[in-house]
Amino acid sequence: KITKTRTQGLFFGQNGKPSCTLLLTKHSISNIIPIIMINSALQSPNEVVYDAIQVEYKDMASWYDTFWQSYTHQTLIKPLNQVTALGAADVTVVDVACGTGEFLRRLLVQDVQENGDDSVADDKNANRSWIGVEPCPEMLQQAQKKFSPSDAIELRQGPAEYLPISDHSADIVVTTNAFHFFRDKKRALCEMKRVLKDDGTLIITDWCNDYWIVKFYHWLERVRWNWRFEDRYPGPLKRSELFQLVNSEGFQDVEVSKYTVRVFGIFFWGMQTLKAHPISGSI
Repeated sequence: KITKTRTQGLFFGQNGKPSCTLLLTKHSISNIIPIIMINSALQSPNEVVYDAIQVEYKDMASWYDTFWQSYTHQTLIKPLNQVTALGAADVTVVDVACGTGEFLRRLLVQDVQENGDDSVADDKNANRSWIGVEPCPEMLQQAQKKFSPSDAIELRQGPAEYLPISDHSADIVVTTNAFHFFRDKKRALCEMKRVLKDDGTLIITDWCNDYWIVKFYHWLERVRWNWRFEDRYPGPLKRSELFQLVNSEGFQDVEVSKYTVRVFGIFFWGMQTLKAHPISGSI
Protein backbone atom coordinates (compact mmCIF):
# COMPACT_ATOMS: atom_id res chain seq x y z
CA LYS A 1 0.00 0.00 0.00
CA ILE A 2 1.44 3.38 -1.03
CA THR A 3 0.51 6.44 1.01
CA LYS A 4 1.29 9.90 -0.36
CA THR A 5 1.95 12.45 2.37
CA ARG A 6 2.38 16.18 1.78
CA THR A 7 4.45 17.95 4.39
CA GLN A 8 5.38 21.47 5.37
CA GLY A 9 8.25 23.22 7.11
CA LEU A 10 11.89 24.10 6.57
CA PHE A 11 13.85 21.00 7.56
CA PHE A 12 11.05 19.10 9.20
CA GLY A 13 7.38 19.83 8.84
CA GLN A 14 4.28 18.34 10.30
CA ASN A 15 4.92 15.13 12.26
CA GLY A 16 8.66 15.41 11.65
CA LYS A 17 8.57 14.52 7.95
CA PRO A 18 10.97 16.26 5.54
CA SER A 19 9.77 19.41 3.85
CA CYS A 20 8.98 17.74 0.53
CA THR A 21 6.43 15.34 -0.89
CA LEU A 22 7.36 11.74 -0.16
CA LEU A 23 6.03 8.37 -1.15
CA LEU A 24 6.06 6.27 1.99
CA THR A 25 5.75 2.54 1.67
CA LYS A 26 4.21 0.76 4.61
CA HIS A 27 5.34 -2.80 5.20
CA SER A 28 3.94 -5.40 7.56
CA ILE A 29 6.20 -6.12 10.53
CA SER A 30 7.55 -9.67 10.77
CA ASN A 31 8.70 -10.74 14.19
CA ILE A 32 12.17 -11.88 13.25
CA ILE A 33 13.68 -11.47 16.70
CA PRO A 34 12.06 -10.59 20.05
CA ILE A 35 11.99 -7.09 21.50
CA ILE A 36 12.17 -7.02 25.30
CA MET A 37 9.80 -4.31 26.52
CA ILE A 38 9.97 -2.40 29.80
CA ASN A 39 7.41 0.01 31.19
CA SER A 40 8.55 3.28 32.68
CA ALA A 41 6.30 5.86 34.33
CA LEU A 42 9.28 8.05 35.13
CA GLN A 43 8.62 11.72 34.60
CA SER A 44 10.82 14.49 33.21
CA PRO A 45 10.55 18.27 33.65
CA ASN A 46 10.10 18.61 29.89
CA GLU A 47 8.08 15.44 29.39
CA VAL A 48 5.68 17.01 26.89
CA VAL A 49 8.52 17.98 24.56
CA TYR A 50 10.11 14.55 24.67
CA ASP A 51 6.80 12.83 24.14
CA ALA A 52 6.32 14.96 21.03
CA ILE A 53 9.83 14.10 19.80
CA GLN A 54 9.07 10.42 20.25
CA VAL A 55 5.91 10.87 18.16
CA GLU A 56 8.06 12.40 15.42
CA TYR A 57 10.40 9.42 15.46
CA LYS A 58 7.43 7.10 15.42
CA ASP A 59 6.30 8.80 12.21
CA MET A 60 9.82 8.79 10.75
CA ALA A 61 10.61 5.16 11.54
CA SER A 62 9.49 3.57 8.25
CA TRP A 63 11.54 5.92 6.05
CA TYR A 64 14.28 7.02 8.44
CA ASP A 65 17.05 4.85 6.95
CA THR A 66 16.25 5.83 3.37
CA PHE A 67 16.12 9.58 3.97
CA TRP A 68 19.13 9.77 6.32
CA GLN A 69 21.34 7.25 4.48
CA SER A 70 24.04 9.77 3.51
CA TYR A 71 24.18 11.25 7.00
CA THR A 72 24.17 7.88 8.76
CA HIS A 73 26.93 6.43 6.59
CA GLN A 74 29.30 9.31 7.22
CA THR A 75 28.66 9.77 10.93
CA LEU A 76 28.98 6.08 11.86
CA ILE A 77 32.43 5.55 10.31
CA LYS A 78 34.48 6.82 13.27
CA PRO A 79 32.58 5.04 16.11
CA LEU A 80 32.47 1.82 14.06
CA ASN A 81 36.25 1.92 13.64
CA GLN A 82 36.76 2.58 17.34
CA VAL A 83 34.44 -0.22 18.46
CA THR A 84 35.99 -2.66 15.98
CA ALA A 85 39.49 -1.75 17.18
CA LEU A 86 38.45 -2.69 20.72
CA GLY A 87 37.66 -6.23 19.60
CA ALA A 88 33.86 -6.12 19.53
CA ALA A 89 33.62 -9.53 17.85
CA ASP A 90 33.76 -11.48 21.12
CA VAL A 91 32.62 -9.03 23.82
CA THR A 92 29.42 -7.43 25.11
CA VAL A 93 28.47 -4.25 23.24
CA VAL A 94 25.50 -2.09 24.26
CA ASP A 95 24.24 0.42 21.69
CA VAL A 96 22.25 3.06 23.59
CA ALA A 97 19.49 4.76 21.58
CA CYS A 98 20.14 2.30 18.75
CA GLY A 99 17.29 3.63 16.59
CA THR A 100 16.74 1.39 13.58
CA GLY A 101 19.76 -0.74 14.49
CA GLU A 102 21.97 0.62 11.73
CA PHE A 103 25.12 0.81 13.86
CA LEU A 104 24.73 -2.81 14.96
CA ARG A 105 23.97 -3.87 11.38
CA ARG A 106 27.15 -2.26 10.11
CA LEU A 107 29.12 -3.74 12.99
CA LEU A 108 27.78 -7.16 12.00
CA VAL A 109 28.74 -6.59 8.37
CA GLN A 110 32.29 -5.70 9.40
CA ASP A 111 32.48 -8.80 11.58
CA VAL A 112 31.33 -11.04 8.73
CA GLN A 113 33.82 -9.43 6.35
CA GLU A 114 36.69 -10.04 8.77
CA ASN A 115 35.72 -13.45 10.16
CA GLY A 116 33.48 -15.02 7.52
CA ASP A 117 29.78 -15.86 7.30
CA ASP A 118 30.01 -18.38 10.14
CA SER A 119 31.59 -15.96 12.60
CA VAL A 120 28.50 -15.85 14.83
CA ALA A 121 28.62 -19.59 15.32
CA ASP A 122 32.38 -19.78 15.90
CA ASP A 123 33.56 -20.82 19.35
CA LYS A 124 35.70 -17.70 19.56
CA ASN A 125 32.52 -15.61 19.46
CA ALA A 126 30.60 -17.73 21.96
CA ASN A 127 30.85 -14.95 24.56
CA ARG A 128 29.68 -12.24 22.18
CA SER A 129 26.59 -10.28 23.15
CA TRP A 130 25.40 -7.26 21.20
CA ILE A 131 22.41 -5.40 22.62
CA GLY A 132 20.50 -2.46 21.20
CA VAL A 133 18.42 -0.27 23.53
CA GLU A 134 15.91 2.21 22.09
CA PRO A 135 12.92 4.08 23.63
CA CYS A 136 10.81 4.21 20.44
CA PRO A 137 9.00 0.91 19.63
CA GLU A 138 8.53 1.83 15.98
CA MET A 139 12.27 2.37 15.49
CA LEU A 140 12.93 -0.99 17.12
CA GLN A 141 10.48 -2.63 14.74
CA GLN A 142 12.56 -1.34 11.85
CA ALA A 143 15.67 -2.73 13.55
CA GLN A 144 14.00 -6.14 13.79
CA LYS A 145 13.95 -6.43 10.03
CA LYS A 146 17.73 -6.16 9.78
CA PHE A 147 18.61 -9.20 11.87
CA SER A 148 17.87 -12.89 12.12
CA PRO A 149 18.04 -15.03 15.29
CA SER A 150 21.41 -16.41 14.16
CA ASP A 151 22.90 -12.91 14.31
CA ALA A 152 22.76 -13.08 18.12
CA ILE A 153 21.64 -9.46 18.45
CA GLU A 154 19.12 -8.57 21.13
CA LEU A 155 16.86 -5.52 21.08
CA ARG A 156 15.39 -4.00 24.22
CA GLN A 157 13.07 -1.06 24.70
CA GLY A 158 14.06 1.55 27.24
CA PRO A 159 15.41 5.09 27.70
CA ALA A 160 19.07 5.94 28.14
CA GLU A 161 18.35 7.15 31.66
CA TYR A 162 17.07 3.73 32.79
CA LEU A 163 18.89 1.07 30.80
CA PRO A 164 17.44 -2.47 30.99
CA ILE A 165 20.97 -3.89 31.35
CA SER A 166 22.67 -5.67 34.27
CA ASP A 167 25.35 -3.97 36.35
CA HIS A 168 28.95 -4.25 35.10
CA SER A 169 28.00 -6.48 32.17
CA ALA A 170 29.16 -4.48 29.15
CA ASP A 171 32.65 -4.24 27.69
CA ILE A 172 31.66 -1.39 25.37
CA VAL A 173 28.82 1.12 25.61
CA VAL A 174 28.31 3.21 22.52
CA THR A 175 25.77 5.82 21.52
CA THR A 176 25.65 7.60 18.17
CA ASN A 177 23.76 10.69 17.03
CA ALA A 178 21.50 10.62 20.07
CA PHE A 179 23.21 12.11 23.13
CA HIS A 180 21.78 15.58 22.43
CA PHE A 181 18.28 14.09 22.73
CA PHE A 182 18.72 12.48 26.16
CA ARG A 183 16.31 13.84 28.74
CA ASP A 184 18.87 13.80 31.54
CA LYS A 185 22.43 13.56 30.26
CA LYS A 186 23.95 13.13 33.73
CA ARG A 187 21.53 10.34 34.56
CA ALA A 188 22.26 8.67 31.23
CA LEU A 189 26.01 8.79 31.88
CA CYS A 190 25.42 7.34 35.35
CA GLU A 191 23.53 4.45 33.76
CA MET A 192 26.18 3.85 31.13
CA LYS A 193 28.83 3.77 33.84
CA ARG A 194 26.69 1.33 35.86
CA VAL A 195 26.45 -1.21 33.05
CA LEU A 196 30.12 -0.92 32.04
CA LYS A 197 32.71 -3.29 33.42
CA ASP A 198 35.54 -1.63 35.35
CA ASP A 199 37.81 -2.03 32.34
CA GLY A 200 35.08 -1.12 29.85
CA THR A 201 34.97 1.69 27.31
CA LEU A 202 32.41 4.41 26.64
CA ILE A 203 32.12 5.85 23.13
CA ILE A 204 29.85 8.80 22.34
CA THR A 205 29.46 10.19 18.84
CA ASP A 206 27.18 13.19 18.54
CA TRP A 207 26.66 16.60 17.02
CA CYS A 208 29.20 19.25 18.03
CA ASN A 209 27.89 22.69 18.87
CA ASP A 210 31.25 24.30 18.08
CA TYR A 211 30.24 24.42 14.41
CA TRP A 212 28.05 27.18 12.98
CA ILE A 213 25.91 24.81 10.91
CA VAL A 214 24.97 22.83 14.02
CA LYS A 215 24.25 26.03 15.93
CA PHE A 216 22.06 27.28 13.08
CA TYR A 217 20.09 24.06 12.74
CA HIS A 218 19.59 23.87 16.51
CA TRP A 219 18.35 27.47 16.50
CA LEU A 220 15.80 26.62 13.80
CA GLU A 221 14.57 23.64 15.81
CA ARG A 222 14.29 25.72 18.98
CA VAL A 223 12.21 28.28 17.10
CA ARG A 224 9.93 25.57 15.79
CA TRP A 225 9.46 23.87 19.15
CA ASN A 226 9.13 27.07 21.15
CA TRP A 227 6.13 27.93 19.04
CA ARG A 228 4.46 24.81 20.46
CA PHE A 229 5.89 24.39 23.96
CA GLU A 230 7.41 26.41 26.77
CA ASP A 231 10.31 23.97 27.07
CA ARG A 232 13.21 24.26 24.67
CA TYR A 233 14.20 21.71 22.11
CA PRO A 234 17.11 19.63 23.54
CA GLY A 235 20.46 20.58 22.10
CA PRO A 236 23.99 19.37 21.39
CA LEU A 237 27.05 20.26 23.45
CA LYS A 238 30.32 21.94 22.61
CA ARG A 239 33.43 19.78 22.72
CA SER A 240 34.57 21.37 26.01
CA GLU A 241 31.10 20.89 27.53
CA LEU A 242 30.97 17.21 26.61
CA PHE A 243 34.48 16.66 27.97
CA GLN A 244 33.70 18.37 31.28
CA LEU A 245 30.37 16.58 31.68
CA VAL A 246 31.75 13.08 31.13
CA ASN A 247 34.86 13.81 33.19
CA SER A 248 32.67 14.90 36.11
CA GLU A 249 30.43 11.83 36.03
CA GLY A 250 32.86 9.11 37.07
CA PHE A 251 34.94 8.65 33.91
CA GLN A 252 38.66 9.02 33.26
CA ASP A 253 41.05 9.09 30.31
CA VAL A 254 38.48 11.22 28.50
CA GLU A 255 39.36 12.04 24.90
CA VAL A 256 37.16 14.06 22.55
CA SER A 257 37.88 14.80 18.90
CA LYS A 258 35.78 17.09 16.74
CA TYR A 259 35.55 16.98 12.97
CA THR A 260 33.20 17.50 10.03
CA VAL A 261 31.55 14.97 7.75
CA ARG A 262 30.07 15.65 4.33
CA VAL A 263 26.38 14.76 4.17
CA PHE A 264 23.85 15.00 1.34
CA GLY A 265 26.79 15.89 -0.89
CA ILE A 266 26.90 19.57 0.08
CA PHE A 267 26.79 20.03 3.88
CA PHE A 268 29.78 19.68 6.20
CA TRP A 269 28.18 18.68 9.48
CA GLY A 270 29.97 19.20 12.81
CA MET A 271 30.55 16.03 14.83
CA GLN A 272 32.51 14.90 17.87
CA THR A 273 33.48 11.49 19.21
CA LEU A 274 34.38 10.84 22.83
CA LYS A 275 36.19 7.87 24.32
CA ALA A 276 36.48 7.29 28.07
CA HIS A 277 36.80 4.63 30.77
CA PRO A 278 34.88 4.37 34.06
CA ILE A 279 36.64 5.16 37.32
CA SER A 280 36.44 1.96 39.34
CA GLY A 281 34.44 2.34 42.53
CA SER A 282 33.11 5.85 41.79
CA ILE A 283 29.41 6.57 42.10
